[in-house]
Amino acid sequence: MEIFIWGLIAFLSASIPWSLLLGFLSSRSDVRSVGDKNPGGANVLKMAGWKIGLTAIFVDIGKAFLPVYVAIIYTDLQSWPLVIVSLSCLLGSIFTPFLKFKGGKSLGVTCGIWAAISSGMIIPMICILMALAHLIQKTHIWTIILGFLGILSWVLIFDFRMEYVIFWIINFLIVMMKHRKEFDQRIIFRDWILGLRKVQ
Repeated sequence: MEIFIWGLIAFLSASIPWSLLLGFLSSRSDVRSVGDKNPGGANVLKMAGWKIGLTAIFVDIGKAFLPVYVAIIYTDLQSWPLVIVSLSCLLGSIFTPFLKFKGGKSLGVTCGIWAAISSGMIIPMICILMALAHLIQKTHIWTIILGFLGILSWVLIFDFRMEYVIFWIINFLIVMMKHRKEFDQRIIFRDWILGLRKVQ
């Protein structure tokens, strides 16, 4: 019963489309009208500027981090029950009832879930790897994939549990499915990388 309650709380928390609301309040426009049409923080950044955009991104992370982290702290949730609550959070973001079950790509929510599971320790690894990928090339999907590999590396090195690996696989496949249209994009290297290749 306790798992069901926390799962429901996580689902509802993650399902609230804060980026859509913040984008509308700041610009009186639908964030789904720009960029990749996703109701997420990255499109708020494009539409409303960096202040509102970063706020939206942090709120998207927080709406997943808070319910999962509070569940861990107050109920000592771990193992499969923690996976169930985390999966509920992820599904709430993707199948939000507030947007006719058509949610976002859940990158912020993914970050929030794993930040809660790792007590924040995973954030530096994700940020460093994604920043490195972004520095080297311009193709968004490969930056995301490297971020996911950072999450998996943390699990394997610091807190290996088979249930976490299984949840990572589910999480990865769901997010990749939401980004499936981007897989036909080739890697586009940054100019400074191309310059190094020419020198060689």
